[in-house]
Amino acid sequence: MQKSLFFILILAGVVGLSGCGLEAPGFVSLSFEPVGEGTILPSSGTRQYEQGTLVEIEAVPAQGWEFSHWAGEVSEATAPQTAVLADRDKIIQAVFLPNVTGEILEGPGGLITQRANGAPIPLRANGASDIEFIMIHAMSDAAVNPSDPYRIERMRAIFDEYGVESHYVIDRRGQIYQFLEDVLVGRHAGLGTWQGDPRLTNNMNMYAIGIELMGIGTEAEMNSVIGAVANSRIKPSDRGYTDAQYQALESLVEFLQERYQIPKENIIGHDDYAPGRKWDPGILFDWGRL
Repeated sequence: MQKSLFFILILAGVVGLSGCGLEAPGFVSLSFEPVGEGTILPSSGTRQYEQGTLVEIEAVPAQGWEFSHWAGEVSEATAPQTAVLADRDKIIQAVFLPNVTGEILEGPGGLITQRANGAPIPLRANGASDIEFIMIHAMSDAAVNPSDPYRIERMRAIFDEYGVESHYVIDRRGQIYQFLEDVLVGRHAGLGTWQGDPRLTNNMNMYAIGIELMGIGTEAEMNSVIGAVANSRIKPSDRGYTDAQYQALESLVEFLQERYQIPKENIIGHDDYAPGRKWDPGILFDWGRL
C-alpha cells in the first residue's frame, strides 16, 4: 500500500513538472484567398500552422489571367513564389488580373448585319452625326444558365432570342467585343424618355451607342427578370461588375466620346431612360468609377 502511494506521488510530481516546464506549441490560422481567376498552392482556404513556421506559397493564374501581387504580409509581394511567417493569424490574398490586349474583337459569329428574320440592320438617318449618347446596359445568360451565365458565345444567340442588338459587349475579364457597327441602329434602348426631349421619346436607338456589361443585379432587381428559381442559383460573385470591366468600360467610353464628341452628361444607364421598366446597370454599378 505504501509503495503504491509512493509511486502515485512520484507520477503526479512528474506530470506537474512537465506541465510547468514544457509548454505545448501554439497554432495560428493562415487564410489564403485568390482575387480574380487563379489558384494558390499548396491550397486556398484556411489552415492551421505551428506558430513560427515559414510557409511557402505560390500563385498560379488561370488561363487568360496573370498574377499581379500579394495582399498581406508576405516576404515578396510581387513574386509569384513567396513565403509567409505563421507568427499570428493572417489573411493572404493573391491578386490576379485579366490578360487582355485592349483591342476590340469582333463578337463570335462576326459583326451583325441582319436580324434573325433576315431584315437588314438600318443605318442612322444622318450617319455618325446622329451618335449623341452612350447607354450602359447589363446582360447575362442567367435565365437559362444561372450557374454559368457569362459565356460570350451565347451572347449573339441571346440577342436573336430577345430581338435586340447592342454595339459592344464587355466580358468579365474586360475584353471588349463589337457586335454592331456604330453607324447602325441597334435595338437596345426600347421605350423610354430623356430630359423631356420629344425627339428621344421611344427613339433613343437612333442616337445612342449601346454597351452591354456582362453582369447581374441584386436579387431584388433580378426576380422579375429571370424568375425566383434561377435567381436563387446565382453565385454572389457573379452579381455586379468586375474591376477589369470598369477599366475596359472607361477606355471604351473615352474612345467613343472623343470620336463622336459625346459630352459626359449624355452617358446614361438603361434604367435612367426607362425607370421602372428596366433595372440595368442597376444599383451595383458604381458610376463613380466611370
